[in-house]
Parts: sequence; structure tokens; C-alpha cells
Amino acid sequence: MTQTIHHRLHILEAADWKDGLITILEPRSPYRPWRYGFGETRPGDYAILVLGTDPSSVLTVLARIDHEGGFGGAVLNPYAADLVDLTTLAMVLGLSDAFVSWRLDDDDAERVILALHESPVHGEPHYRWGHSSVAAARNLLRFGGDCHGCGVAIDLSEADAREKVHVHTVDPLPRPDPDLPIRSSDSPRLRGPLRTSLRGAAKDWPAVLCRRCHGRMQADGCRSFVDFRFAQNPECPRCGSQRTQSIQYGMPADPGSWGPWLHIGGCCPCEEKWRCSVCDHEW
Repeated sequence: MTQTIHHRLHILEAADWKDGLITILEPRSPYRPWRYGFGETRPGDYAILVLGTDPSSVLTVLARIDHEGGFGGAVLNPYAADLVDLTTLAMVLGLSDAFVSWRLDDDDAERVILALHESPVHGEPHYRWGHSSVAAARNLLRFGGDCHGCGVAIDLSEADAREKVHVHTVDPLPRPDPDLPIRSSDSPRLRGPLRTSLRGAAKDWPAVLCRRCHGRMQADGCRSFVDFRFAQNPECPRCGSQRTQSIQYGMPADPGSWGPWLHIGGCCPCEEKWRCSVCDHEW
């Protein structure tokens, strides 16, 4: 006789999405934003993390209840995690209980588990544009620990962490102008896809900033993080342009996420540390 596998998917919710993400990024945080039902748990159960963004969002990586059981032992590895819209997910999967229940069982649980495991959302830069709280949460989730403005580490283990970290959101990306439907032999070649031209075309860039850099941007009246970063780089000694890039050597796994103030120098390190994006001079 075959044994039926009963799936359980517990729901943990942080009404304050920023506090919730801080505890995900820094387990030593004193914040306790998570709410959950006091139902039965067993080791190995999955748990889904819901953030109170607008609209509500769900982490694409599931937590697991450890061998001790209980939600105090929910283990999560947020590496490569992103966020998906809970409302759309519930509509697609037909889950009417997604907003009222603290646990999904059997078929409902299995559908959500499979949907998140198969989610194609893995931190693409294009998903982080926009001014919604979901976009802000996605940018904070991808935060590597250092301020994107000055490179100084931001300590999220303190009680005032929510005031220390600021998310700079940007306007949604416009679609590029379409190519002409009729071309001649001497017409410019077709434009590449948007993802290949993002670094060169972006006027602003989403970022996570420390309190000092956030204050500097406000004091200087600087609305674009791209302009803010370029202003910190030296002028080009040849043409005097302020649009100079820091040369980073190596082959990045995700070059699309590199801001336009960085230049990919390749796998062979050289003495040059700076490159001018206007005249291509390197020094």
C-alpha cells in the first residue's frame, strides 16, 4: 500500500517588510517582526516568508523547520532569493486561503512549493527598477553588506539598523525606441536587447546607502545615484570629464548588475585603475 505524503507549508509574515529583511540579512538583529500561527510543526516542514510590501510579496526561497521543530528553528539560506507578488501567485494557483490561513496543507502546499522552486526570478537587475515597496525590498534583499555609495559596511545588528540603511529607488525603465520597420543597406545595425545596453543608457541606478551617503545626496540635491557615484571619481587627466570609471579586473558572473561607474577590465590585471567613459583614456 502506498503511503500518502502530507505536505505542510507554514506561513511567516512580517508586516514591516524592512524589519523582516533586516532579520533575514542579519540573524543577530534584535528585531522580532515575524508573526505566525501556533499550529503543529514537524522537522522538515517548509515555511514561506511573506513581507508586508505593497502588494504583499513572497520570498522565492523557502525556509525549513530544523530538527528541533518550532518556528524558532526555521532555517533559511537567502542566497539568490528574490521576491514575487503574493496576489498574482495566489490567483495563478487558485489559493483563496493564501491571505487568511497560517498554514497550507497537501495539494495547496505542494503547488506553492513547486511554484517557488521553479520560479525564474533570480535577482535580475531589471526587476529592481521602480518606486514600489516591492522594488525597494528587492534591492535591500540583494544588499551585500556594504554601502553602495562609499563601500563602508553597514551594521544591521544594532537596534537602529532601520535608520542606518536607506534604499534609493529609481523610475521604471522605459522601453527602448523601436527600430524602423524599413531599412536600407547603409542603415545602422539593429539595436541590441535592452539588457546589454542598460549600463550605458541608465540615468539612475537603484542602491542601498548608509545614513551618511543618503544625507549627502539629499544635501547636494542629487537625484541620480549614477551622478552621485561619478562625482566621487577623479576627473579624466586627458579630457577633464567627470565620467570616469573604476576598473575592476576579473570576469563577473553577473555583469548586468554592475553600475555604469564600474568598468570590467577583463581577467588580466593591469596597472591602470581608472578609465574615462568619454575619451576611453586609462591611467
